[in-house]
Amino acid sequence: MRLVSIEKKPNKLLVNIIKFSIRKFINTRTKIIIEQDDTVDLKGPYLILSNHVNNWDPLFINLIVKEPICFIAGDSLFRIPILKSILYYFGAIPKMKSTNDTRTIRSMIKAKKHNRIIGIFPEGNRNWDGVTEPIHLATAKLAKLLDIPVVIGTIKGGHLNQPRWGLGHRKGPIYISLTKKFDKGEFRQDKPEEILKKLTDAFVYSEMDWQSEKNIPYKGKNLANYLERLLFVCPNCKTPENLHSHHDMFQCEHCNYTVRYTEYGNFEKVNFPLIYSTTHEWNQWQLKFMKKSLVDKQMSEVWKAVMDDHVNLKASKKGEKFRLVSSGNLTLDRENEVLAFASEKGELFLFPLHQIDGLNIHLHHMLDFFIHDTMYRLEFYQPRTSAYKWLKVIQTLLQNKDSKEGIS
Repeated sequence: MRLVSIEKKPNKLLVNIIKFSIRKFINTRTKIIIEQDDTVDLKGPYLILSNHVNNWDPLFINLIVKEPICFIAGDSLFRIPILKSILYYFGAIPKMKSTNDTRTIRSMIKAKKHNRIIGIFPEGNRNWDGVTEPIHLATAKLAKLLDIPVVIGTIKGGHLNQPRWGLGHRKGPIYISLTKKFDKGEFRQDKPEEILKKLTDAFVYSEMDWQSEKNIPYKGKNLANYLERLLFVCPNCKTPENLHSHHDMFQCEHCNYTVRYTEYGNFEKVNFPLIYSTTHEWNQWQLKFMKKSLVDKQMSEVWKAVMDDHVNLKASKKGEKFRLVSSGNLTLDRENEVLAFASEKGELFLFPLHQIDGLNIHLHHMLDFFIHDTMYRLEFYQPRTSAYKWLKVIQTLLQNKDSKEGIS
């Protein structure tokens, strides 16, 4: 395989064989319904911006679009030797998540010059509760810089089919639309903030709003299993880290508040009155509660106990594959503002929060970040621990610090 395939598209016969094989496999798992495809007569270069809800999203879109797409992919994927060669061959462009990467921009400009189709999931990661995450201003600036047509991809049912927090997929259809929303030159006179508003209006999507109209069952076994990867604060007793999932039940072991997660993706009452009917509503509440309680001195000991998990620490330098450093215990030292990892070998690793760059979650259980030129991965190998909890707590603490510094 050639190492880089931005300038030259991959072999057409090989692409067709791979597409045929993938389509056959996906059809055994999921019914794909194409609602709209404006790419049929559209020639590259153009930009596809799509929501990201399912592990298979890039393949879903590439099966619809005739030409191979240069997808922007997380830098961590290129640290897996075999996958790195495959990604480069098909024109994927590496991006360090949550960081400004000029290398990525240069590669996209090169893709444009060679009339390639560029695919971006502007949320940066799969969303956790079926509602699109905010688009960053950098995406608007990029759309202005590239000055090519923009196609908005909307994947509906993908979250219910395979929620990020869950295990495996559920049986139910996925609807996909690829709609050309903006022509070449449409953003030339706009400021980035104006472009951002236009993109956001075209991009925003809520799975449960859509489901409230469709009412489609997504059937499977153990539907609630591992919900605690996403939801970690009980809305009834307001205590963190006491929630437990089992089959289709989700229960607080502190106050016994229990709900049933249904095949329609919502919650049903079991004992106490239902507080939130969707994971999105629950998640929005818990993030607000977390932000307030993290600065509440009476809750400091509670959060100290909560931020303590067993993990594997891995590291990667110079783009090489991840290597296991050690297993050990991860805690949060809020007084000194560091992540502390005590290895089973007796070593102590301290990661100052203000030095952490590119913080993001890979899959559902790996927290990745950079300290200088080294990429670290905290692997939460116990299936019911929440990497999402760590992500949101760290982000909130950093935001609180920035706010204080801004005021002073």
